[in-house]
Amino acid sequence: MAPQVENAMLPPGCLILVTAGNGYLGSHIVDQCLEYGYAVRTTVRSLERSAWMKKDFPKRHPNSQLEVVEIADLSMPGCYNSVLKGVSAMIHTPGFTNMSDPDMVGNTVKLTMNALKAVNEANKNGEKIQRFVLTGSSWAVQYPVPNVPGDITEDQYDRSIAKALSNPDTPKDFWPILGYVQSKIAGEQACWKYVKENPECGFVLNTVIPATCMGPVIAPAEQQYPSTAGFIRSLHECQGQQLFDVIEPQWYVDVRDQARLHVAGAVLDGVEHRRIFAWAGPYTWIGVADVLEEEMGKRTTIRLADKGEDITKVLAKQKAEGYLKRLGQSDWVPFDQSVRECIRSYYPKA
Repeated sequence: MAPQVENAMLPPGCLILVTAGNGYLGSHIVDQCLEYGYAVRTTVRSLERSAWMKKDFPKRHPNSQLEVVEIADLSMPGCYNSVLKGVSAMIHTPGFTNMSDPDMVGNTVKLTMNALKAVNEANKNGEKIQRFVLTGSSWAVQYPVPNVPGDITEDQYDRSIAKALSNPDTPKDFWPILGYVQSKIAGEQACWKYVKENPECGFVLNTVIPATCMGPVIAPAEQQYPSTAGFIRSLHECQGQQLFDVIEPQWYVDVRDQARLHVAGAVLDGVEHRRIFAWAGPYTWIGVADVLEEEMGKRTTIRLADKGEDITKVLAKQKAEGYLKRLGQSDWVPFDQSVRECIRSYYPKA
């Protein structure tokens, strides 16, 4: 039986569109939407590479309703025309991640706005789409800087990124990641600007800001090193020293909790025009390595510098906790459980 949702604006059975449902975050959003009794239509760039979804999800959720649709290019005008029919909410997860593209920021904004404007046009043509939920990034709020106190506010963006990109003295090795972060900032801000300028659009915009996602992968054979789950696997497998040399500690969230908060943004009554912070607690990569050693009986050979920890306070965290409780989740999935279940999804116990 589906878990109960407290004061749902969209009742179970309504159709939710999830883009990029075959990704690490997206597949868990699909999973949680089905868990709460919603019908799901999801877009993927390749049906062939996503064939596992039609096998795995019916096993996880018997009698659920899942439709997988191929859209090879989400930037094409009109690509959403048919998939928005009958939809009550849209959750948009993909970003433009070609880090060698000199216009990563512009292309991300184009990709994001193509989806948002499509929902507006669909409503003009008679659809009744009530929510648009966008996946943001914790790095867009504040690029990780350990050992510096401060308050993370609900309306915060990291303004230092644009300055660093315009500074000729910024090392070129940092440009791709800084460009990615700035693209997430620009994409989210463009959405808020559009909704403010088009109050007649008929839908509510919410954004979810996930911290570093940890936790299990749904299809380990197909999702071999997806996003930050791949970092944990790489750490256990002693790969990627360069990555761990530069990546800083920040906050974590279990991937299932970030997915639940996307559901909250799509269906909960009273959750309107919010930036929902999916930040469970601070973590360090040394802490990840400790849990992996305890769970797997082997210490990584990756050298991990003690960089301290993130000591900021997230002022919007309590709101997110309230949304989780309305979805029947009493608290965040604990850090050590999240790390253990991540690595065990690749290396199950005998």
